[in-house]
Amino acid sequence: PSCDATKDTIDLVNSKGGVNGKKFKVVEGNDESDPTKTPTVIQKLVSQGAKALILLTSSAGALQAKSLIERTGIPVFMPVASNPLVTQAPNNTYLYELAETTADWAKLLCGAFEAKGIKTLGFLQDNSPSEVQFNQGFLKALTCVKVDVQSAPIDATDLSAEVARIKSKNPDAVMVGTSAINFEILAQNTFHQQMADTPRFTEATLGAVPSAWAQAHSGALNGVVGFSGITAANPATKSAEAYFKSKHGDSFTMTQFWAQAYDGVQLLAKAFEQAGSTDGKKVNDAVQSITGHTASFGYTGFTLSFSKDKHLGADGLCGEVLVEWGPDNQLKGPWSG
Repeated sequence: PSCDATKDTIDLVNSKGGVNGKKFKVVEGNDESDPTKTPTVIQKLVSQGAKALILLTSSAGALQAKSLIERTGIPVFMPVASNPLVTQAPNNTYLYELAETTADWAKLLCGAFEAKGIKTLGFLQDNSPSEVQFNQGFLKALTCVKVDVQSAPIDATDLSAEVARIKSKNPDAVMVGTSAINFEILAQNTFHQQMADTPRFTEATLGAVPSAWAQAHSGALNGVVGFSGITAANPATKSAEAYFKSKHGDSFTMTQFWAQAYDGVQLLAKAFEQAGSTDGKKVNDAVQSITGHTASFGYTGFTLSFSKDKHLGADGLCGEVLVEWGPDNQLKGPWSG
């Protein structure tokens, strides 16, 4: 989704004449979510003339390439990343994220868990290196609950044993942590079968891939709570959604990944315009001068700002929206709980 949204938004900028009379040209690479391949892909893109990078890969890939990114001297946006280590020193001069990090996810969830009396959590993740690394930071910040972690292969076809082990601990709630949508749906189906009455939570992947909801068993997503970052009450979200619907039809469903990728391109366009140049340092300085940019995700009024010492755009926690799925496996909207 974020890849399609990035290209669509570049088309939008170019349709309006581009930036300072010049249109964006896209060069594209694929590291296959393998962090060891990320530096090589970045080097290839820079050799093809890239003046900025939009990384839609795993945070692990960005961390693997931080020293290289520092040497390239061009701004790098990770619109859908949420690992706080990405934008922390050292080697963060040119690296930027938009939305709240996993540390903020933990703050939000701990508030919810404490309000609901949830003290123990069963956590099921895929065992891919990038996901395990991602979840380590998230779970470390989730200090309000005792967590039992179970892992399974990313291409698992049966999670019954893992869910049974979680069930044996009788947790107050369960949560799925994965970036692989097939693993997510299998996990939710299995939890629904074995632990239908236990509160269920998930990370951001499920909310970002509406096409996958139909793969879940009937009612299997009912009551699941996860991160979406989208509420129809936000006028900026509606505006971005209207554009994407013009490209993909009225059946298009807006998700956080589409919105964040849209904002990533808009922010880069603004930086190039303010810099009046494609020089990496000048564009980077321009990024750091952007303040109060209205985000197309989050609650109404949520903004993004950057500075020399602030490489995470989110101005507060209101860019994340906890949402809930209904009995029809469709999003009901913001979680009433």
